[in-house]
Amino acid sequence: MSVEEHKNSLQEAFLRLFVNRQDVYAAQQNKGYLKVEQSLTTKIIHDHLQGKITIGVYQLDGNNNVKWLCFDLDPGMLEDTKETAHAIIRECVLKPDPKTPRFYKKAVLLEASRCPDASYHIWVFFEPFLVPAKVARWLGLKILEHANINPKLVEVFPKQTELTKDRPYGNLVKLPLGLHRKAKRWSRFLDLQSFEPLSTSCVFNVQGVSFLESELAMICGFEDKKHVQIKFQLPKNYKPLKSKEEKQVTEFLVKYWKPGNRNKLAMVFSGYCLKKGISFESAYRIIDQVTIATGDEERGQRLQLVKYHYRNRLNLTPHLLGISGLKEIVKEALS
Repeated sequence: MSVEEHKNSLQEAFLRLFVNRQDVYAAQQNKGYLKVEQSLTTKIIHDHLQGKITIGVYQLDGNNNVKWLCFDLDPGMLEDTKETAHAIIRECVLKPDPKTPRFYKKAVLLEASRCPDASYHIWVFFEPFLVPAKVARWLGLKILEHANINPKLVEVFPKQTELTKDRPYGNLVKLPLGLHRKAKRWSRFLDLQSFEPLSTSCVFNVQGVSFLESELAMICGFEDKKHVQIKFQLPKNYKPLKSKEEKQVTEFLVKYWKPGNRNKLAMVFSGYCLKKGISFESAYRIIDQVTIATGDEERGQRLQLVKYHYRNRLNLTPHLLGISGLKEIVKEALS
């Protein structure tokens, strides 16, 4: 296949796999997207792949059917996007039994949407391409439930099961292999296990998940899945940090130990330590050193918070904050 033939085939594959309505698309700007009410053609897809424009595609068609399910993993929301991506992929292509996977491996594509940033899209395709949006969303939330992932931290597309007069277009997802206009980084497809970049030709191997009519009817008959049961688990063993590591963490926290943030920072740091298996002794020493270095007048209260979190960790687990809480505080401090 020549280079030109490959380009043409890639454009056709994108149109076939990702585009469910061709009467409208969205063009990415530095901030957000601009809806474009004109035909989405292979020429526009070509320009997207060349980085001339970056487009988003609306997922639901006029009959509330979709071609794919997509999980959006944002490092601003998750403590470890790669670990979360691995968990979702395991649920999709390995469990409940590697010999009888839930989906065909060829039905799943992993995309780094702003490579090399750890921001991922996981695409699950359907065969013969169209299933009710309700089925796709139910499956997405069910996968998160089995993977023990909080759906508030991972976006599941489709976000809605039907279009309405107020929402005639629904949500969109950025088409893969494009240039992120603000981050100036390209999208890449990755290997499901190694996370190493794949050739663009991987799209030619996609084989979607198929369903019997009876299976679709059964899922459509379920009530909308609004609640996902999450089983929170903390590490069984807690280990102290090395002295050098404790010093580094202390220096980091001191920079953001500002009045108004101190109590919240002590709480989210304790939650982070509990989730990462850091011992009480290390967490206590770090907060102790931070309060001394900053002349914190409520030092005793901060240390009491650390004790409280470790003593009550089993009851507090569902509400523990971690790296996402730390990022939020750092962002507030820098704004």
